[in-house]
Amino acid sequence: MEHHLLDQLTKVARENVLQTYYSLAQALPETEFERREGYTRVRGSWPLSFCHFAGEFDSRRDPDVLARELKSESQTKDGLWVFVMPGDEPAGLRNALLDNGFSLRQCLCLMGNRSPGSDSLGIEAATDADSRMRIGNFMAEQFFPFSPTNSRSLVARSTALSISDLVYSGSIFEPDVAMMLSRSRRAVGLYNLCVRKELRGNGLGGKFVGSALRLADQYGLPLTLQCHASLRDWYGSLGFQQIGTVHAFFSGGKGRSDIL
Repeated sequence: MEHHLLDQLTKVARENVLQTYYSLAQALPETEFERREGYTRVRGSWPLSFCHFAGEFDSRRDPDVLARELKSESQTKDGLWVFVMPGDEPAGLRNALLDNGFSLRQCLCLMGNRSPGSDSLGIEAATDADSRMRIGNFMAEQFFPFSPTNSRSLVARSTALSISDLVYSGSIFEPDVAMMLSRSRRAVGLYNLCVRKELRGNGLGGKFVGSALRLADQYGLPLTLQCHASLRDWYGSLGFQQIGTVHAFFSGGKGRSDIL
């Protein structure tokens, strides 16, 4: 029974990640979505990973043939990201991408939690355009301090214009902690959890995750997220289980920064 529940949690987490990527891309103008034979292709004019990617693979095609097709798609100034997630087919796609010149840029832990949480922190929602932009800027500055200013601005803009909820604690002019909550049909996804630098190590992040768990529990939904491997044990201490891995491959686009 436990294995079945984890398998279901993996599926709903995958759905949530895809919906969130699509939402971020759709928030920027001139972004196009195309469902091709066995995968979805997203293309846009902005130099961000979620404007130039392929994902949601569901194909019986030969993985090498598919990888060669994706490689040809990557021969542009922005290149191509390929996100391979649990449940994607064909099964041999990851190796085929490497064999065809893609590099593995990131491995993100996909995690889930069905508990109602314990410690929590009061949260405020950024609802108007100005407050959402402030939270978007705060997130971009915390996550990508060394990225070019224009890249951070684009990330902030897409975050502010997305359909996800942006919540924070502290002053809207100087938030203590913030996160993005993306609600899909079967899960609430937690993204971009960040604590102001001088307040880190005081337990604010864990309490804010507790707030997200309580909110998800009110909806009767699990809380899912993706994170760097260095954060896996920390989220594990909060009751999360790893339920899969998101593999992010890239090819093309000389000198491109990793923004995911």
